Amino acid sequence: MNNIEIKNNKIILISHEMTYTGAPRSLLNICIILKKIGKNITVYTLENGPFQNEFERVGIEVNKYSDNCLGNISYSDIVILNTIFTAPLCKKIKFLTGARVYLFIREAKNLSTLMLSCGIDENNITCADEVLCVSKYAATYIERYSPKKLIVLHNYVRDYYKISLNLVENNIINYLISGTYEERKGVDIAVQAFLKMPMELKEKTQLHIVGPTPDFSKNYQEYVRGMYDGRIIEHGEIRDEIERINLYNKMNVFLVPSKDESCSLVALEGAMLGKLIIISENVGASYVCGDSKWIFKTDDIYDLCRKMCNATSRKELIVEGIRNRSKYRKSSTEKVFTKNLFKIIN
Repeated sequence: MNNIEIKNNKIILISHEMTYTGAPRSLLNICIILKKIGKNITVYTLENGPFQNEFERVGIEVNKYSDNCLGNISYSDIVILNTIFTAPLCKKIKFLTGARVYLFIREAKNLSTLMLSCGIDENNITCADEVLCVSKYAATYIERYSPKKLIVLHNYVRDYYKISLNLVENNIINYLISGTYEERKGVDIAVQAFLKMPMELKEKTQLHIVGPTPDFSKNYQEYVRGMYDGRIIEHGEIRDEIERINLYNKMNVFLVPSKDESCSLVALEGAMLGKLIIISENVGASYVCGDSKWIFKTDDIYDLCRKMCNATSRKELIVEGIRNRSKYRKSSTEKVFTKNLFKIIN
């Protein structure tokens, strides 16, 4: 890594939005770490939103970005731009402030589509001093744009583990899908796979769906809801962290059926809590999935159904939960993330 001479110990972080989704949550995690290691941080957002409350709870003010902020940014050593939607700021910040720019791309296979639909010039990627991404899977789609330097920095999630085995309570095995309710997340695939389980397994399984539904996905949600049976439970968006983790603790199997996802904080949280994880091959979080037998072919309802049936083994639930917890401790804790981030910015 290049060593940086820290003049003002000041780091600027810019988010594209402030919603209860993975990218702003990951940026908050970075901010918490930077504060702990003594950096002076300022956070801007292109669009205000409710997730700003989570920043404020840990004493971090979020400011609305405008070009008037460039004067303040010029006194910083490092600027971290979060997601490809902030990429258009790369050239402007480099030209007008001279700060070192890190572009944190959290997209993967959908990167080219997003850039085309949003009119984002790919030269913004080469303009950044360093490009960060969250997985080797994502890196394969980013490296084609020839960034100056591409670094994989795995996400982390806070540790809420209560030293408990992945046991089945009340003879019901609980499956979880958590995240934005949209087609890219493969909710329909998981629901169809769940409904195809044999009758004897249907009697002892439930599927829980957690997360917000964007306006553009309302029709998709109604389409999938038309398939539901009485064993499928929708919880909607849960903004309270403790409430969300308490629900997660009651789950046995975390499903991540996405058609494309650079990583998955939900998968990391499942591993952190010692749960069995089933993910698609198009999710860049396989490093916390203890055994490849739980990675299914993307969009393959029958392959996912088989793995969901196998996950009804109480022995598998406990063994894989322990294995995934071990994977989390090696790759996705705050301590590991701090060490890797410190190497990059210092």
